[in-house]
Amino acid sequence: MLFPSSLELLPDEILLQICQYLRGADVFFSFYNLNSRLNTTIRGYCHYVNLTAVSYKQFEYAVRDVLPQIGHLVRSFVLNGNWETIIHSNLSSILFVSHLSNLFPRIRKLLIKWFQSEKLLSFVTSLRDLPELTELDIRFLKGNAVNFLLENVLSANQNRLSIVSFDHDSTDLNLSDEKDPTSYPHIEQLSVNLTLSKFIPCLFRLVPNVWQLYLSIDELSNDTKCKSVIVNLSPLVRLTHFRLRTINLFWTFEDIACILKAMPALEQLTLDLRTDDRRLVTKENLRTLLPSSLLRMDYFIRYYTPSKSDTKFEHHDSFSAPHSPIISMLDSPRHRFIICTIPCNLYAVILPATVSKQMPEGWNYMNQTKDLHICDITSIAEILLILRHFRNLKILTLDAKDKVQVLTLPAQSPSVDIKLPFLKQIEVSGVLDLSPILYGAPNVDYLIIYYDSLKILLDDESTFRLLQTQLIRINIIDWVDLESDLLERIAQLHSLRHIVITLKNPESVINAFVLKILSFWKDKSRLSIDVKGSLTPTAPLDLRQWLIAHSHIKPEDSFTVECNNNWFDLWF
Repeated sequence: MLFPSSLELLPDEILLQICQYLRGADVFFSFYNLNSRLNTTIRGYCHYVNLTAVSYKQFEYAVRDVLPQIGHLVRSFVLNGNWETIIHSNLSSILFVSHLSNLFPRIRKLLIKWFQSEKLLSFVTSLRDLPELTELDIRFLKGNAVNFLLENVLSANQNRLSIVSFDHDSTDLNLSDEKDPTSYPHIEQLSVNLTLSKFIPCLFRLVPNVWQLYLSIDELSNDTKCKSVIVNLSPLVRLTHFRLRTINLFWTFEDIACILKAMPALEQLTLDLRTDDRRLVTKENLRTLLPSSLLRMDYFIRYYTPSKSDTKFEHHDSFSAPHSPIISMLDSPRHRFIICTIPCNLYAVILPATVSKQMPEGWNYMNQTKDLHICDITSIAEILLILRHFRNLKILTLDAKDKVQVLTLPAQSPSVDIKLPFLKQIEVSGVLDLSPILYGAPNVDYLIIYYDSLKILLDDESTFRLLQTQLIRINIIDWVDLESDLLERIAQLHSLRHIVITLKNPESVINAFVLKILSFWKDKSRLSIDVKGSLTPTAPLDLRQWLIAHSHIKPEDSFTVECNNNWFDLWF
């Protein structure tokens, strides 16, 4: 005899296994407040709340009905700045207007995404009265550098923060030129991007007790003889971990010597930079720079030969490192060597495709890298030869040398076995056939891709089937044909939840295009659409009513819509 089963008959372990396949808002929407037992079971999901990538109905329910009830349990929360202008004012007042201390009195970590610089300045200025909040994690900060933004972030929550980080995708920051700025001795860990190297002395004075400092500078300088501004640095006597990442700026031996002299207790050093100073890639000279406390050194150096007109490069076997073996690869077009310690322990790496055949086989020396950018690509084979060394990648950026040329893998190409089980995001600049990569990356769920590249992928039936069940978000660049049937093909990607389209002609009128997108998604319950273009006056100021009148959306449906700065945004 068969007996009816009940969800409540399942043990907690099984229920938690089910929850692992759901997003945070899904868990709340499905299980919260059904009964006290289930509330206890999902209590762990109340500690770390992330409401991104969910339907608007679920988001609305979680913010309005769940967060006020579980706020005292929340230890970590993700706050998306893009929410503020699109969500209902009642929800916005809960997350952005009211004091977070009332909503999350015991929060310890706040992850802030997609804020404009000016908005972040206003937000952190009012961030206060949170006795346990010690960490701010800021990602995808947008907009121009705002004066005193970093200083206000460091002093947020009445100087209670100890950990502040800005990711590589955040805008670079300026600092004051004051010789005696206010210091923030409570800051122990800091990751920050600066616009100019001249701000380094000021930064050292701001955080005198920091013990982990990760510094990135995007300053562009082709003048290798310019006078150094890195002098008389305040000592960071507690600093044990330091990383310097500067892709564009040339560094001298004296610059690095001055920086390291201010770090007497340094234990781990990472240098990711470019130079034409031979002393920075020679063991004997490097040893004179390093403090006696140093236990580990990782570097990734682009060494430019003294004369770009000289085609007889120095023999790379002479390069060496004090603490580790190295590899050196010749990037002929730029007259430089890529020199790095092995294993390479950098989180993010930029490689020119020209080194694809020079990377040693049989040793997983780049397994620590999670974010890889391959530039100046001229063939798909170059990409595959490089990717076989990066098993643990999460983010991959591919930049073709010729943005118009179509790059595919010839049928007779030698087989290259790549396994990328952790790769989640691929960004493509150019027209590339990604099929050979996707077959080795079964968990990619986010593509940033040109219109012509996407057509190549979706026209191939086997690749299309692969993407049908795994792609969650797609950003399509340079969409050229508003009448294209590619929309119908995209609508057949069953797992797709978020689509962003940037038209090649930003002046194109998108009224009919938006409605066409919606017509293909009438049976989907969760979708976010962003389209860059112009709406004509026939779309009234009340976009909600316009959509209800011209699409399948009903008045009782839970959705929100806005059009701002020629961006049409719909969250359904």
